[in-house]
Amino acid sequence: MKYVRNEWMKLWAKKSSWVMLIIMLVLVAGPAALMKYYDEPLNENWQETLQQENMEYQNMLQDETTLEEDKAYFQELIVMNEYRLTNDIPPQTSTTIDSFMGFELSLLSMFATLFTVVVAAGIVSSEFSTGTIKMLLTRPVARWKILLSKLVTTIFYGLFIYVVTIAFSALIGVILWGTTVSTPLEMIDGIVKEGDVWGSYFEMLALSFSDFFMSIFLAFMIGSVFSSSSLAVGLTLFISFMGATVVMLLSKYEVAKYIWITHTDLTQYAAGSSPMIEGLTLPFSLTMNVIYAVLFLVVTFTFFMKRDVTA
Repeated sequence: MKYVRNEWMKLWAKKSSWVMLIIMLVLVAGPAALMKYYDEPLNENWQETLQQENMEYQNMLQDETTLEEDKAYFQELIVMNEYRLTNDIPPQTSTTIDSFMGFELSLLSMFATLFTVVVAAGIVSSEFSTGTIKMLLTRPVARWKILLSKLVTTIFYGLFIYVVTIAFSALIGVILWGTTVSTPLEMIDGIVKEGDVWGSYFEMLALSFSDFFMSIFLAFMIGSVFSSSSLAVGLTLFISFMGATVVMLLSKYEVAKYIWITHTDLTQYAAGSSPMIEGLTLPFSLTMNVIYAVLFLVVTFTFFMKRDVTA
């Protein structure tokens, strides 16, 4: 822990670490202000609105030109509207704390991963570029401990900005919209059920950590092996943004199931979503991520342990 603490202090001594944290907070406050400014108040006559909608849906059902699949859809809407009217559940027409935090989650996940990748790419390569790596490795400390402390520090930084910004978004949400949450409805086997907004939120949060960790391991490996933070950041971001396109192009081939970029985004297994390749399952994707994570770390530590820094 002593080495992690040293790396942690070195990391926060850099202005860039504070700048990235401030940017994350701005990404919460900025959209919150805009959403509050353009927010629409709750429709006080929402019952009448739903009743009017149901009348229109009934007319569509009686129209002979309406397709059968459309009729089934309109029938579901009628049933859900009746459920809201019976149970006094207004539809969501204005922002609530859960809708705001749900909107922010994808934004914060993307930028938290991006900024942590920047740290992962430079935390080792910067030691080589500044020449401090020689002094660092002359200490009576095993190389693997030094490298591990840098990896742990990077992960701690990413988790820290995650926690801080999520807590900040919750605080802003309570201040601007209170603690009232929306009540989404869904049809399951012909029965109307109320959605669990916080369950869905934390499910998406948990699934987003896969891309977070895999991006860190990849950037950390490239930065350590090639001593280039720009290469690590550029290549990692390129793979992250182009990964889905590559998977789609290769989806008809069996090899696509074994490429790591197919499995980094686990949100494809969230409720209401479908995997990029038919037949994939969450356990299989988790297994592939673990295999590639171990591979990245083995390559990283092997190269670092054997690297000659005397020149």
